[in-house]
Amino acid sequence: MFVKNLVKQSLPLLILCGLGAIIAGSTLGLMNASDPNENLFLRIPGLIIVIPAVIAMRGNISTAFGSRLGSAYHLGIIDADNLLNEELKQNIMGSLFLSFFMSFLIGVLAYFISLFLGVSPNPIMIISIVLIAGVLSGLILSFMTIGIIYLVFKRGYDPDNITGPALATFGDIITILCIFASAVFVGGFF
Repeated sequence: MFVKNLVKQSLPLLILCGLGAIIAGSTLGLMNASDPNENLFLRIPGLIIVIPAVIAMRGNISTAFGSRLGSAYHLGIIDADNLLNEELKQNIMGSLFLSFFMSFLIGVLAYFISLFLGVSPNPIMIISIVLIAGVLSGLILSFMTIGIIYLVFKRGYDPDNITGPALATFGDIITILCIFASAVFVGGFF
């Protein structure tokens, strides 16, 4: 019975996650346009260096946030009727602080790694892109995490079976879209 419930809860989500990975990859392909004037990787030196780091950061922070909420649910600290409590607020603040700090650190490291590799990006540009993408995706994914946890609680599913794969995939999609949007936005100023 346990395996049947696990497959029932996880299989549709894993299929959706596979489709989500295709969307994230397609968005990455859009950033590598054939026209050199529209190719963000050519216009913004060092951008390719930040993408894996920002996606990994976002996935790690979001899934840890979802896991903490799942643990709080199992411990009885939160439930569907008592979701917006001090525990949740502290977790949101911690997640957003980590997003800001790690985004800044990734931007600075990406700049120095770019210099080491012989590419000379604008430091303000690369750090700004990473900060905007990291914090914006952090805000979106924090609210998405709360929504997913709430729906999982209401449906009576185990949050450990749903939140990890859902947040990892949605995190990839949202983060790559935020990197794309912030690169276009910040690139317009330089």
